Order: sequence, then structure tokens, then C-alpha cells
Amino acid sequence: MPNTVSQLIEMYRNDPQSSFRKLSHGVRVKHERLLTRIMREHGERSLKGIRARDLFAWHDGWLGKGKIAAAHSLISRLRVVIRFGATVLEDKECRRLAERLGEMRFERPVPRRRTLSSEQVRLIRVKAREWFGWPSIALAQAFQFDLRLNQKAVIGEWVPADEAEPSDVTRKTDDREEKWVRGLRWSDLDEAFVLRHISGKRGLELQFDLKNAAMVMEELAIYAQTSIEELTRAHLPSKGPIITNDITALPFSTAEFRRKWRKVANQAGIPAQVMNMDSGKPSQFDPRQFRRVSA
Repeated sequence: MPNTVSQLIEMYRNDPQSSFRKLSHGVRVKHERLLTRIMREHGERSLKGIRARDLFAWHDGWLGKGKIAAAHSLISRLRVVIRFGATVLEDKECRRLAERLGEMRFERPVPRRRTLSSEQVRLIRVKAREWFGWPSIALAQAFQFDLRLNQKAVIGEWVPADEAEPSDVTRKTDDREEKWVRGLRWSDLDEAFVLRHISGKRGLELQFDLKNAAMVMEELAIYAQTSIEELTRAHLPSKGPIITNDITALPFSTAEFRRKWRKVANQAGIPAQVMNMDSGKPSQFDPRQFRRVSA
């Protein structure tokens, strides 16, 4: 059984029954950073010696000068790790701490309520294509806005080659081989312009009739160098990622897409407080236009 916070976190990372092993690569990397910080700052603390007063003090230290989101993320990871110790390891000290944490309340970040308007999206699309020569950004923005898809669902992500998910899109970086997973593929699009996409590790199938997605159809017609009225499935590729870097022809890394999107947004006059993550929340979205179906 673990004696210290560091020992508990190491068991959480490596136990076959741990939820950590079931996370997607991107989420696992994010959580790994949080766990490393907890270990660095409090890893040597004995589980037996931790009291509620200590947990409040840890949270206050993470909170600093208004870092509510960061403090919330760290205390949430600590809850998960201690709950793992209480349930999977059946450790009595973890059960005690899980009970204490269950009774404690911490400040939560305020949910984001900003959204991109259709006019702002139009400006981003135009600037991406005509100012920067990045039609991929314009097309990705249209998918995000029209279909309420988040960035990862549209552009996918690069993960280590030894991750379980299959992919035929690969690359070599300086230190490892990677493969691209989860993004939109041309093979997801049928002859009737119905897009079928398996989302996330839980395998939720999303179905969208793109004929109801005006911005997407406009961008696809521009991509195919034809009019919307004359656009057919044959004008578009049959396979491969839909969104690719205009320079490398490979899918974007998350960091590169965000960097380029922000440059376009700045040029379009979008306030700095409005982010790409706000693309998937259009207020005028009509759910009757699309179907989401469990796989």
C-alpha cells in the first residue's frame, strides 16, 4: 500500500485498473503535467499525516492570485488519485481522505459564455483564405461553427505510434514516430454529403447532413473550385484527412493550428478574449438539422 502522495500517484499511473490508462493521449499528457506538479510540491507527504486543513492550504497555494481554473484542475486530479486509492487499492488512508474531500468545497471557474458570431466566423474564413492563403483554417472554422464540433474532432491529433488506435497517417519527428487519429477524413463523407464521424474513445457516431451546413458547403465549393450548385462528391478527395496544413499537406499539430488561428483572428479583429474553443457554440445552431447517433 502507498505511504506517500508520490507512491500513490505512481500506482495510479501504472495500475492496470486505473482510469489513467484509459485516457486518450492528449488528455493523459495534460493530466500528467498536473500530477507531476502535485508530486513536486507535496509528493513526500505521508498520506496518514494529511488533514483537511492541509488540503485547503494546498488549494490556496495553487489558487495564488486568482488562478481559479488551475487550482480547480489540480484539486480535481488529487480527488481522482485519492478515489483510486480508496476504491481500487482499498487503502484506509485514501478512504479517509476521499471522505474529507467529498465534504470540502472549492472555488470553481466560471464557465465560458463567449461565442463567435456568424459575422466573426465569416471574417475569419475570408482572412484565412485571402490574407494568409490558408484555406485549411477557413474550412476547419466552418466545420467547427456549423457542426458545433470542437477543435480535436475537426483537426484530430498526433499521438505516439505505439498508441492503440489505428491510423494510416504517420510522420517522424526528431525524437519519435507519430500517427494521426480522430480528425475528420474524406472517407467519412458519402455521395449525399452526409458526414459520419466516430468521435472520441467511446465511439459515439456523429452524423451530419452537410447540405444544411451553409458555411461548410461554401468552403467545400471553394476547395473544389466550383459553385455550390455544381458541387458533387466527385469534386473532392476520396480519402485522407480533410484538414491539413497548407504548407506541409500533413494534419496540423494542435499548437500550430491554434497559433495560426489566432493570427487570422487577430487580423479579422476578433477580441483576444474570444478563442477557437468558442467556435463550437453558435447561438443560432438548430439541432433539427443534424443527427447524433450512438454507434
